[in-house]
Amino acid sequence: MNRLEIELRIEIGTALHTTGNQRRLGVDKAQALDVQDQPVLPATTLKGFLRARAEQILRSWGHQVCMGPGPDSMCGENAPCLVCRVFGNPRFRAPLRFRDAHPDSPGDSALAVRSGVAISRYRRAAYPQRLFFLETAGPYGTQWRALCEGYFSDRGAALEAAALVALAARWGYAIGGGRTRGLGWIEGVEVLAAVDGAPLEPSALARFWLAWERGSHVAEA
Repeated sequence: MNRLEIELRIEIGTALHTTGNQRRLGVDKAQALDVQDQPVLPATTLKGFLRARAEQILRSWGHQVCMGPGPDSMCGENAPCLVCRVFGNPRFRAPLRFRDAHPDSPGDSALAVRSGVAISRYRRAAYPQRLFFLETAGPYGTQWRALCEGYFSDRGAALEAAALVALAARWGYAIGGGRTRGLGWIEGVEVLAAVDGAPLEPSALARFWLAWERGSHVAEA
């Protein structure tokens, strides 16, 4: 088995919102917090963001990838597509395990409450009496750090997973809720990957990207 470790350093240029499971007085949608009451970018949000980007890119290059998130439209465990081999699905357990992302400097991610009005996309006008309050983290640009790791049957599969995560991270423009309102805009993402403790060079991942762009299915050793 080969162990893959990936570190994502995400530079977010605007305030960020991901809805948590707590309720707070005066806020309709509270920011997700950890046990120390510090803002977090949940692992489920990060994984879903990367998976959606990976599906879009590979589909645009002509690859057959399943259509999530409904289980009926996703591939089975016997013949998972490239995306499911990395991110899993209800029938196929993902080898990668994602952790919540945290800001590098917690002091830069102070919580703030913003007001907004629900908009009718059909009428292009505000709904009457639809004022809401949204809690955000980081009124200024912040750097977030996330980790994921997993074990793969061979080195080729680990390289393939690292390449797909890195590719998806490069294509995202915003993450979290309120993206159309200017929240969660990504300035840049740095991906650091290692297999069995040995760092991977960007050129090793780029070979996969070029092959996928040509429509090839590869898993080099």
